[in-house]
Amino acid sequence: MSSEFLSSIEQNLKVPLFTDDDLKLVFRNKETSAIYNSLTYHLKNRNLERFRRGLYSLSSKNGGHYTFSKFKLANKLVLQSFISFESALSHHGLIPEAVYEVTSACLNKNVVFKNSLGTFSFSHSPIGPFYLGVEKDKMTDAKIANPVRALFDLIYIRRKLFEKAEDLEDDFRIDLNELQKILSHFKPGEILEIGNIYKKKTTRKLATILVRDLM
Repeated sequence: MSSEFLSSIEQNLKVPLFTDDDLKLVFRNKETSAIYNSLTYHLKNRNLERFRRGLYSLSSKNGGHYTFSKFKLANKLVLQSFISFESALSHHGLIPEAVYEVTSACLNKNVVFKNSLGTFSFSHSPIGPFYLGVEKDKMTDAKIANPVRALFDLIYIRRKLFEKAEDLEDDFRIDLNELQKILSHFKPGEILEIGNIYKKKTTRKLATILVRDLM
C-alpha cells in the first residue's frame, strides 16, 4: 500500500475530518472494496485515526497536532448536536474548572463515544427550534450553546429543583457575578419563555429564580 492514498486525501479533502462518503468521492474510480482495503491498512498502521464508525482524520502519530478542536470533533460525531451543558459553561467562563468530558446536546437519543481524544457524551435536549441560543464559535469552529441555553439544558437533564440562585453556585460552582452580566443582555420575559419551552417544572423554576435573584 503506497502513500498515494494518503496524498490523495490531503490534496483533495480540504477538511480535517472526513467520512466514508468523502473517500468515495475522492476515489470515485476505485472499487469500494479497494477503498476499504486501503483504509483498513492505514488505520492499522496508524496513518489514519478513526473516531467513530465512518469518521476519520489523518493521524498525528508523528508528534504533530490535530488541526481541529475537540468541540469540532463532537459536532461531527453526532451531526445534529452542539456543545452544551458543562462544556459550554466552562467555555464561557461560568464554571471555574476544566471539563474533561466533552458534553453536547443532541436532537435524538443519548449516546457516548470514547476515542483517543477522550469521552464525548450526547444528551437529548427537547426544545424547538433545536438550535435556539446556539452560535458558531470562531476559536473552535464549533457550534456552541450560549451560557443561558447551556444552563437550561443542564438543569433539564439533572432534573433538580432549585430554590435560589445561590444553589447554582453551591451545586455547579456557577459564577453568579458573570451570570448576572450575561443576563443583563436579556429581558425577564425572554428568560421566562426559555424556561417554559422545556415543559418541565425544573426549568420553569430556574427561569423564575434567575429573574427574581439576578435581573
